[in-house]
Amino acid sequence: MPQPVVIFLNTRRTHLEHGAAIEAAHRQGYGVALIADSVPAGLPERIVRVVHKVDTYDPAAVDAAVDAIAASYEIAGVVTWSDRDVETVSRIAERLGLPAPSLPAAKAARNKFLMRQALVDHPEAIPRFARVTEWTELTKAVAEIGYPAVLKPTSASGSKGIFVLRGEDDLRTAFDELIRYTRPEVDKVFTDNTGELIVEEFLVGTEHSVEGFVSGGEIHIAGVTDKETSEPFRLEVAHTFPSSLPESALAAVHSLTTTVIRGLGLDECTFHLECMVSPAGTAKLVEIAARVGGDFITSHLVGLATGVPFAENVIRVATGTAPVFGSTVLHSGVRKIMATEAGVFQGVDGLADALGVPGVRHAIIERPVGAKVQLPPADYMSCTIGAVLAVGDSAEAVRATLATAVDAVTARISG
Repeated sequence: MPQPVVIFLNTRRTHLEHGAAIEAAHRQGYGVALIADSVPAGLPERIVRVVHKVDTYDPAAVDAAVDAIAASYEIAGVVTWSDRDVETVSRIAERLGLPAPSLPAAKAARNKFLMRQALVDHPEAIPRFARVTEWTELTKAVAEIGYPAVLKPTSASGSKGIFVLRGEDDLRTAFDELIRYTRPEVDKVFTDNTGELIVEEFLVGTEHSVEGFVSGGEIHIAGVTDKETSEPFRLEVAHTFPSSLPESALAAVHSLTTTVIRGLGLDECTFHLECMVSPAGTAKLVEIAARVGGDFITSHLVGLATGVPFAENVIRVATGTAPVFGSTVLHSGVRKIMATEAGVFQGVDGLADALGVPGVRHAIIERPVGAKVQLPPADYMSCTIGAVLAVGDSAEAVRATLATAVDAVTARISG
């Protein structure tokens, strides 16, 4: 029988990210069987044993690909690297008897309204909220929740479609834009909940994420990440790991994590929890995902700081093995290269200067030359041109390195 394989449902968008995942599977003794809508170029053929290019929003097509893989390989686990396939992973795992969250838990992790509904007995853990599909529901909910508030889709990810409502004048523009945006013809992620939004109280404080695993009912926290976002659409622009929060605030974040995971019934998965820590040191949930964190946090930052590649633990948990942890001895971070104007991307200047800054480990340009660049709310992804990753002996050193490196890069965009 050939080497056992782990099924990957799609990949992360950059070669740095999906390369780290594929190499992690190999180091754990597995091949990769890829089922994806689009197949990245240059995949290592000795590790990626089989590729099925299908519409992964089509359950029948995915099932046929899984059956074809099972006919030739022993399947040791199934994982995804983004929100869109979390429920599909649980469905496949249930069919094959593999580790993964239950389908109800996966659904709750994919929908911010269901997520909060699962935690209504823990009001201290969540913001006040309401589901919104119509204009009258929004006006009624905001009257109860008050300003400022946040309006966003229930199922998007990657900071897509977040509107801060400062007053009544913000309502109509935000509602109309999100109703336009949350349609499957714009993004297939909205296929099952077109036009479903959530409005909730605006949380004040600092933003953080928790990276970890649930295995055999036990919660394992790899660490907490500090986050920087842009205004007004709260795009994530930088992360540093591990967190610089004081111990009391970290304890609150850890307690919140336990409450949320137990409340949703998550098990046998990787998780990425996002939260706000108030000036008083209390923590409230923004959302939790039953998959890895993006923005190079789990593909690179955790491993750079701890010496244990996070993706290797993703594979361990997906194949029924407990994660392994190292000690945090360094600090790591990422800062994105962001467009400041719309147009057509023509390339960057200063990349060599950025790579020459001491402490920089990687720099990547995500947009191909000639790509259309738009700013939010017209589009939430194309304004990210690339990113720089760095390591240092303190969070302050890492942030200074990243600022110097990113300031050296200029994106050329024609109108």
